[in-house]
Amino acid sequence: MKCPKDNNDLETETYETTIDIDRCPVCRSLWLDHGELEKIQGTVERDYAEEISRLPDLVEQAYAMALAGALPPVTCPNCSTQTERREHSYRSQVLIDVCPKCRGIWLDEGEIKALEVFFERARVETARMRSGFFASLGDFVD
Repeated sequence: MKCPKDNNDLETETYETTIDIDRCPVCRSLWLDHGELEKIQGTVERDYAEEISRLPDLVEQAYAMALAGALPPVTCPNCSTQTERREHSYRSQVLIDVCPKCRGIWLDEGEIKALEVFFERARVETARMRSGFFASLGDFVD
């Protein structure tokens, strides 16, 4: 496959120990086949504790999202269909390019890390909410 940004050959590499992805050696963007982002979301291999401990810079993220939204869509390197740009998940503030035909995902450099931090932050917040909710139920029952 060719990079839709600079036409270089995409190179296959292993990500998160078991997931084969395709990355452009020049622009460092990557292609994920359908289902691979969900596999990445389900694994916890990298430690983003430092990033999660800091409050996110929502203004910077909104600005980056606006800039990304102004870029033209890319052509799917898998099936040559024009991708659709949309925010991944509610509140992620990360725009991704999704192919409506083969459902693969094109991520620009840095977007995979931003999504992994988002996934990990969501896991931490969910665990806190659950523990707080169930702890409060115990107080209610006592």
